[in-house]
Amino acid sequence: MAKFDFIKKIKKKKEVTDTQSNNEFSEKNSEKKEKISVFSVIWDKAADAVEAVDEILEELEEIWEAGSNGLVNIGAAVINFYDKASAVVEWFILKTLVVFGRRLHDIRVKSIEYKNDIIKNSIILGSAFIVIAIAFALTTGYEYSYNGRPLGIVKEQKDVVEILELASEELSQEYGSNIVIDPEEDITFRTVVSYGKEVDTEDDVLRRLTYMGEINAQASAIVVDGQVKVIVENEKIAEQVLSDIKDIFITDADTTEYEYIGFVEDVEIEAISTKLPNISNRSAAVEKLRNGGQQAAEYVVQEGDTMYGICEKLGFSIDELAAMNPGLTMESMIHIGDKIVIEKEVPLLTLETIEVSTFAESIPYETEYRDSSYYYEGEEVTSREGEEGRASVTARITRHNGEITEREDLSRETIVEPVSKVILKGTKVKPATVGTGTFLRPVNVAISSRYGYRWGRMHLGDDYATSVGTPIRASDGGTVVTAGWYYGYGLTVIIDHGGGVRTLYGHCSKLYVSVGDKVFQGQNIAAVGNTGNSTGPHCHFEIIINGNHVDPSLYT
Repeated sequence: MAKFDFIKKIKKKKEVTDTQSNNEFSEKNSEKKEKISVFSVIWDKAADAVEAVDEILEELEEIWEAGSNGLVNIGAAVINFYDKASAVVEWFILKTLVVFGRRLHDIRVKSIEYKNDIIKNSIILGSAFIVIAIAFALTTGYEYSYNGRPLGIVKEQKDVVEILELASEELSQEYGSNIVIDPEEDITFRTVVSYGKEVDTEDDVLRRLTYMGEINAQASAIVVDGQVKVIVENEKIAEQVLSDIKDIFITDADTTEYEYIGFVEDVEIEAISTKLPNISNRSAAVEKLRNGGQQAAEYVVQEGDTMYGICEKLGFSIDELAAMNPGLTMESMIHIGDKIVIEKEVPLLTLETIEVSTFAESIPYETEYRDSSYYYEGEEVTSREGEEGRASVTARITRHNGEITEREDLSRETIVEPVSKVILKGTKVKPATVGTGTFLRPVNVAISSRYGYRWGRMHLGDDYATSVGTPIRASDGGTVVTAGWYYGYGLTVIIDHGGGVRTLYGHCSKLYVSVGDKVFQGQNIAAVGNTGNSTGPHCHFEIIINGNHVDPSLYT
């Protein structure tokens, strides 16, 4: 049949192939011939299977033509094909096992022949592998980091992971915060060569973690008008801080009743995740809220002010004032009305209280001036000191951080009337403000230390020891040429009397004259003090003639 001719072609090709294969491989070695023979047998078996298929197909064709009478022949053909195909498969499997057995036999023979070499090489390779494994284990480690910050090297990762819980507990206990070190998010590892480097023990890991300032912590923030002002360990501490602020300005007096206590600003406590160094303890948080802000202010120079006195009054050093006022020095000339820039601490939180209090209040006295011909014109002498009166007052008072911002008096009762102060104003004509050539003692007390050598050095004047504030008078009339801080003399007045004669009055507490003033003999020019290089309150007095110091006691 035409449609089954391809089977006959396969059989013919098989016969040609057999002939060519036998001729081609006849010249090969025995091993290759054996392989060719195997494939030849396989091909024969495959050809038999093909022939069986051909027979089946022929039978099918006859059945097709003869009809159903040939079904028995179809079954016989199928069985015949199955037998031949099974024989091919069985032969192929058997042949494969035989070839595999021969190969195992060859390997066994060669193994016995080279047994010693194989054992020796195996021992060498095994030893080398063991040495390499030991060396790798001994020279490698893990660099551990907290949030990207390298801390050290450990032998095993577990040396760090197993200590994290303990480190978190110790940090939480020490700082009072909920501190958690997450091994997945906070800790990373990197394989490194550890040979020649310090390898941390678990104690070292614990020490490094607990002393590290970059630890994350859960804390509580005191937020003022939407801005974080201070961070403390937890909400309880934050509440205590705010309570401490209130306690500073609240009194338990029976005469005070509070109508309102609260903060001017919007104050909230919020949970926050922060670094450990940002957390303040309770006392530090209170101090920061009380004085943590800075505010620029000005000081206006008043009559009698000196740089030394301003520094003492404001509580700044001259260097601190100079930093805020470039060019300012202790010798700077200042005038009434001059403004000096200063920075003062201000609170970050404002506590407002409204109270109704009953308290005693002083009543200011009045000042009464009376003329007196006993004193020179321009002189004022207190004849009687004033005395304040006393009153009982009940008032509603609003305070911000203890400072009164509003006051409403509800009642007032005078208990003691005030006594007026009496000041005598001189009317006597002033004497000439020029030198007379004669000198008065500047203070009406005995000399405490005289002109001359003492303690190995020359003492250039006489000292008059007396209490601070005692008046110092001009020894003679003249013109003031110095009125201010003068080296180790402190606050000093120097008067030029003409004719090359000058007098000096040192260590004063207050100055009543300025440079250029004309003074007369006996006029009060200053007050006794203890400024400059002084061991106690006194007036240091010098007489200088033509630039040379003389003994003042020879002239007074």
